[in-house]
Amino acid sequence: MQVIYQKRIPEELEIGAFSLFPKTVSDSDVMMFCGETGDLSPIYLDARFAGNTSLEAQTVPPMLIASMLGGAVYRLLSPDAYPLKREFELLKPVHVGDTLTARAEITGVDKEKRQVTLLLEAYNSEKELVMKGTSLEQLVVRK
Repeated sequence: MQVIYQKRIPEELEIGAFSLFPKTVSDSDVMMFCGETGDLSPIYLDARFAGNTSLEAQTVPPMLIASMLGGAVYRLLSPDAYPLKREFELLKPVHVGDTLTARAEITGVDKEKRQVTLLLEAYNSEKELVMKGTSLEQLVVRK
């Protein structure tokens, strides 16, 4: 069993350290996400409808992709990080059934503020960059 909980202190974090979170996005993943968020666009939920659009196929909600980037952050900074700010840009649509790899890389550490800056990227099965972004994470103090 892989342990992904590690105590992180700013002194241990190195610029360039990264983590990956790969996942194939299924139709049920999209249906559950849309049901929870209320974003019921037929572009995400109806393969026939989406196939007759410029997207050409059932598409993964961009916020689901962004949430998967949070999975990479978790694996890098768990369990002591809390996001203060995350920004994303969708570069290319992702279709249901594609395998995404979310990547989080440390680009800065402010030891005094206990904050970490990250580069966030998501790649599809073809290794194309589909989403990029940044995150500012606060390392929380445990009691």
